[in-house]
Amino acid sequence: MSLPIPTDAPFNDTQRMWLKGFFAGLGLSAPAGGSTAAEPAATGEPLAILWGSQTGTAEAFAKQLAKKAKAAGLAPTIYDMSAIDAATLSALGNVAILTSTYGDGEPPDNAAALYAAVMAENNALLAGVKYSVFALGDSNYPAFCQCGRDFDAKLEALGATRVSPRVEGDCDYDAPFATWSETLLGALAHETAAA
Repeated sequence: MSLPIPTDAPFNDTQRMWLKGFFAGLGLSAPAGGSTAAEPAATGEPLAILWGSQTGTAEAFAKQLAKKAKAAGLAPTIYDMSAIDAATLSALGNVAILTSTYGDGEPPDNAAALYAAVMAENNALLAGVKYSVFALGDSNYPAFCQCGRDFDAKLEALGATRVSPRVEGDCDYDAPFATWSETLLGALAHETAAA
C-alpha cells in the first residue's frame, strides 16, 4: 500500500519528489513508524546490512551489497544505523557494517548513537553474531577509517565472530568494496554450506 508523504511535512515540492524517489528505492513509499529497514529481498540466509554515512556514500555501497547478496541467495535487509540499538544488533545474526568516519575520527551522525552504545557495552552480548566491516575514509586525515576500526575491534571484544577481514577504502572505494563484498559473501556461503 502506498503511503504519501504527509502534506504538513516541512518539505518543498522538489524535496518531496526526492524523498518519494528515495523511499521507492528502499522499497518503501514513505516513512511508516520508526524503522528505515527495507523488506528482505530473498528467502535465503538473512544478512543485516548496516550503514553509517555523512554524505550517502556508505548507504550507496550498502544498496550494492544488498543486490550482490540477493544474487548470492541471501536475504539482505538494509538498516540505517540510527534505527538500530545494541540490543537489536545482538539479534541480527549475520551483519555487514559499512561506515565512514567523520571529522577527527567520529562516527557519522546517523551512526553516533549505536557507536556510543556499542563502545560503552562491556558484556559479551554479541555471541552468535557474525560480522564484517567495510570502512570508508580519507588517509589525508589522521584518524583514517577510525569509526570502522572501532566497530570492528569492539564487536569482536563483545563476542561477535569476524567472518571476513575488515577492508578499508581510501577515497576510491570501488575496488576495495568489490574485494570486501566478494570475500564476505563467499565466507557466508561457506558458513551456510557447512551448517
